Amino acid sequence: MRQILQVFCSTFSGIALALAIPNEILAFGSPFIAMFALTPLYIALIQSKSSKEAFWLCALQGAVTHLLSSFWLGNFYGFAVFTLGASDIGTGILEGMMSLFFYFPLLFKKSQDDLEELAGAKPFSVSFRTVWFAGTYTVWEWVKSTGFLAYPWGTLSMTSYKWPLITQIADITGVYGITFLFAFFAALFGEGIMLMGNIARAGNGQAVLKNYRQPLICCSVLFALTIAYGIVQYTKKRPQAKTLHAVLVQQNKDPWIKGVSADDVITISQRLSEEKVKQFRTEHKKCDLVVWSEAMLTQLFPMAKDFYEYFPEEEPFFSFVRRMRTPFIVGAPVVMDAKKHHNGNSALFIDRNGNIVGSYQKMHLVPFAELIPGNQYEFVQKLLKKLVGFTYGWTPGARAVLYEIPLSAEMKDKGDWEIVPENKGLSSQKPPLNTVLISTPICFDDSAAEVCRAMHAAGSEIFMNITNDSWSKTRSAEIQHFVVSSFRAIEYRTTLARCANSGFTCVVAPNGSIIESLPLFEECSLAAEIPIYKRTMTTYAHFGNWLPKLLIMLIILFIFLTIEKKIDEKKRITEENSMDGVDIDETSE
Repeated sequence: MRQILQVFCSTFSGIALALAIPNEILAFGSPFIAMFALTPLYIALIQSKSSKEAFWLCALQGAVTHLLSSFWLGNFYGFAVFTLGASDIGTGILEGMMSLFFYFPLLFKKSQDDLEELAGAKPFSVSFRTVWFAGTYTVWEWVKSTGFLAYPWGTLSMTSYKWPLITQIADITGVYGITFLFAFFAALFGEGIMLMGNIARAGNGQAVLKNYRQPLICCSVLFALTIAYGIVQYTKKRPQAKTLHAVLVQQNKDPWIKGVSADDVITISQRLSEEKVKQFRTEHKKCDLVVWSEAMLTQLFPMAKDFYEYFPEEEPFFSFVRRMRTPFIVGAPVVMDAKKHHNGNSALFIDRNGNIVGSYQKMHLVPFAELIPGNQYEFVQKLLKKLVGFTYGWTPGARAVLYEIPLSAEMKDKGDWEIVPENKGLSSQKPPLNTVLISTPICFDDSAAEVCRAMHAAGSEIFMNITNDSWSKTRSAEIQHFVVSSFRAIEYRTTLARCANSGFTCVVAPNGSIIESLPLFEECSLAAEIPIYKRTMTTYAHFGNWLPKLLIMLIILFIFLTIEKKIDEKKRITEENSMDGVDIDETSE
């Protein structure tokens, strides 16, 4: 019966977390539900009897959360066996492995410890358990969001969008400060539930309640400080220095889907673009940039340059660019190494004369979808061809790229500015006052800390994300991606613009709020006057994900000291037993 309840708690925790994350029922999720979502898992772990049991409880919770919140991965161009199947199994196994850290303090728990705690003799036990759980869960979310297998979806921080006064701490701690706060509260609530069952048999009820109040006060203070900081940052007036007049095109078609005509996609995008360029002109403004979404052009560049001089037949793409007399940023594939079949998912920068003047290759590829492990081997290629009809994945780019766009609007603030070149620290170089430096994280890139941090360090004044999420066929997928990316605006206190082929196309302010947006899954475009703010170097921009790394160091230190203490205790007991044996022999003689 106990094990059935354990499984129920773990499953219920996964369901609750999935419901708190943006979904088909609650469009932007529910931070309120998220506050309690981990409570059942916490109770199940505290009551588990072995590390093996803890492993399966965590694995089950992680797999359920992933399956229910990211079910739309099964729509990825027939790659469901990889994107949903492999990722769900992998997520469960990884969280199961993290259970070793969750369970570690319980390895040395003695039967008398519970009695001493009920007698009020262990004043810091509740504080330690709750902080340990919150810290370990924060490390878990960092682990699942970092490296080759990084997938920062299905996280506690994703649930917090509707509470902007909480999300503002991201410019200090990144998203992991939010995770820690929510996990800390969930653990404390779980302790409160267990306390109600134990208080009647407590030897010293007042002492037990006092021991519970300590972490409760600490959690309350952390939330109060977070909200106070959030009020200041969310309402803060930031100096706008420049304005970028940009057209963001949402054509609501995916040219990579079978049956979709590539010329129709381009023709529709041209019409939507021209409508908004003309709108700027009727308002006596000049359009500075037109942006099309990820993978809009399907032919490989640079060879495809000649192809798009004649395609589509109604008006070739490059002829249209020249007629608009406006720079374009367009998603397209680019050959990086023809012999090795290395192609990059890229953002092309095309000047007003129709010349390709630069390209950026997506650096953070989606694991098991865009980046297939072992796809350089022939047998893997044959397997991919058989399963999904596709042989080669994308090859990741190696560097951040900035595009310098001339601006038509006058500067609003001619104060001091500085560019931070990549890997060279701060610079006193002044950027031109009549241009803006744009970085173009592609789709999944905007969830990767290492990518956006490199772009910001290189001098980016705005993140211009281009995305193709229409394959998901769900509103929840579009909004989840937006929520994840919106934290980049807060972390670096910079403007984020998103151009997606089906949504969520929008402009986001440095406090995470939406300035302008387009409806999901509709054919439309946006003539956006995008504010560009004076660059700042936030705590997060300086130090990155320092919080989970600090927690890892503290966890390792505790484990090391605990093991060392247990070894010393074992040696002491062995020596005492040895001495006792000598005394007995001498007495008998």
